[in-house]
Amino acid sequence: METKTEKIEKTTNLSYLMELSDGNKTFVKEMISLFLSENPEEIKALERGIAEKNYKAIKSVAHKLRSTIPFMGLDKVIEKEVAEIESLAAQSGDLQEISSRFSKIKSACEKAYIELSPVSSVIS
Repeated sequence: METKTEKIEKTTNLSYLMELSDGNKTFVKEMISLFLSENPEEIKALERGIAEKNYKAIKSVAHKLRSTIPFMGLDKVIEKEVAEIESLAAQSGDLQEISSRFSKIKSACEKAYIELSPVSSVIS
């Protein structure tokens, strides 16, 4: 009888944040809380920028995301897409291409919220 085990891959990786915090659990908790409160707003702003064809807003939000996602290890998952969106927006590029990449970013961030919500309440 064969048992089937599903490997669930995590989207987040807190190694960099842990290293940066030098063991300061309060700092880690604050950074996770900050991500959980700010990232959904950034995703909404990016989505709104795409809907409104506002390349300046798209570029600005993508740039901000590039500096915040490494703390949660999301750079390993979506850095390429975020950088491509920023570049495409700077050139007033194809909105379909931007939208396509945005889907992966939004999905990864939503998965990160699910993974990080319990973590933020456990760290003391």
